[in-house]
Amino acid sequence: MIELLSTLIFGAIAVFFAIRLYSVLGRREGHMEAPAPRDVETRKDLAPENAAHLRPAFEGPAAAGLEAIAAADTGFDPARFLEGARAAYEMIVEAFARGDRETLKPLLAPTVYERYEAAIARRETRGETVRTEIERIRSAEITEADHADHVATIKVHFDAEIATETLDANGKSVAGDFNRLSTVHEDWVFQRRTDDSNPNWVLTRVASA
Repeated sequence: MIELLSTLIFGAIAVFFAIRLYSVLGRREGHMEAPAPRDVETRKDLAPENAAHLRPAFEGPAAAGLEAIAAADTGFDPARFLEGARAAYEMIVEAFARGDRETLKPLLAPTVYERYEAAIARRETRGETVRTEIERIRSAEITEADHADHVATIKVHFDAEIATETLDANGKSVAGDFNRLSTVHEDWVFQRRTDDSNPNWVLTRVASA
């Protein structure tokens, strides 16, 4: 996984993504509301005062899991989560590129952080640097979701076009080619406890897909 992530390094502005990540991925947004049905006058259970508590059913392969998460966290919105997950993708890749342990630590589960930190340390020992540019995230899709024992888990499949290159201490290229784009397919798994006041999600796993 470390070798895979090393191909995703991207330099940008961490503060911008940190603010975006918190505001979009971590913040509770309140209930999603559905418009009142047209026959509200004849059906008491669909009266305007009750319609405010309705929301559309989730769709897709992760629908059941998303419903379970929404039942435990009424502020959960898959669309907003996905927007934040895209920001997290760029933010984590960027922080790893810079060797920014302070930024990475709150975004990663402890076991994942240990692996990333070890990889950064090895790179620093060798005097290597990595330059990476994410041309675009072609798609980001929730493929799995679950809620068990107060833990919400969501898997997001990313397709991204990336250019990356590793340079040694003398600035000589030792891996990759910054002038060529590669298409990367990965699954990122995020988790958070729904019985905790902390609304932020953390990355628990990255795997090629």
